[in-house]
Amino acid sequence: MKKLQILMSTYNGEKYLREQLDSILRQDCEKKGLAVWQLFIRDDGSSDSTQEILQEYALKYPEKIQWFQGKNCGVIQSFFELLQKAKKSDYYAFSDQDDYWMPDKMSCAVQVMEKYGKNVPFLYCCRPKFVDADLNGIPSVTKRSKMCPSFGNALIENIVTGCTSVINDLLRDLLVLQLPKFTVMHDRWFYLVASCFGKVYYDETPHICYRQHGGNVVGVNSGKWKEFCERLRLFWRKRHDISRQTQEFIKIYEKLSFHKDLKKHKESAHAKNSLKLAEELVSGKKSFSKRMRLVRERKIFRQRRMDDFIFRFLLLLGMY
Repeated sequence: MKKLQILMSTYNGEKYLREQLDSILRQDCEKKGLAVWQLFIRDDGSSDSTQEILQEYALKYPEKIQWFQGKNCGVIQSFFELLQKAKKSDYYAFSDQDDYWMPDKMSCAVQVMEKYGKNVPFLYCCRPKFVDADLNGIPSVTKRSKMCPSFGNALIENIVTGCTSVINDLLRDLLVLQLPKFTVMHDRWFYLVASCFGKVYYDETPHICYRQHGGNVVGVNSGKWKEFCERLRLFWRKRHDISRQTQEFIKIYEKLSFHKDLKKHKESAHAKNSLKLAEELVSGKKSFSKRMRLVRERKIFRQRRMDDFIFRFLLLLGMY
């Protein structure tokens, strides 16, 4: 069977942590003969009973659960450190502390990766099921269209919910070559790297209950107008993050262009075209004609039509 490392970052997560750990323990991938898993947890300096809960579960399930305490550095760096310290495995999954995994979450991911992810850096993710604090489904008035992963999308939008994602060892090797000094979020960085040098598979079937509550780092609004206003506000507040992240991406992967683990993936036509597109986006900040060309060619896009329309307007203004 394949080896699977599940990586979890915790911080003051006592309220829902036990429920999440129990849902991971109920994963059926071993029963189906697909993968043997271990859970590796980094605590980001919790001050509640999170560490006591982790120690309780680690003592109860020593072959399955290990954890350590790190310095408080925030969720992005916490997950990158986990990725660096993880044991060599075939696959790596990422877990938040407050969700609920359906029993087939990992088995479905492994089956997809075994079918489509051989010999290429590969990222699997699925659509999350939005639930309230008590795991009751949240109806949404906003239509969710079918996702179409691509590098042109990854440059300006993230469709990868980190706690649904699973990567293979080839992608992990590329991610830890050099960690970014700036990225909007760790899962968005995963999406960028995978869509440039490998493949991304988006599973439209939910295999995780994604809690929406006051403590969420990322959430969703149930009302269409409320969601639109919130997204517009966030985009305006972080309107230069896209160009900053793209510059960091180019800096790292151009610098490491001759690294043995990267060279074979970078030489593909797709990777070359993707890096060229990233460079065009950055240089377009200072050239209206280049921004016009980017808008016309439609290589860069957001998934939803309204979002895409708004972004093209902001792109023309150079506000990214």
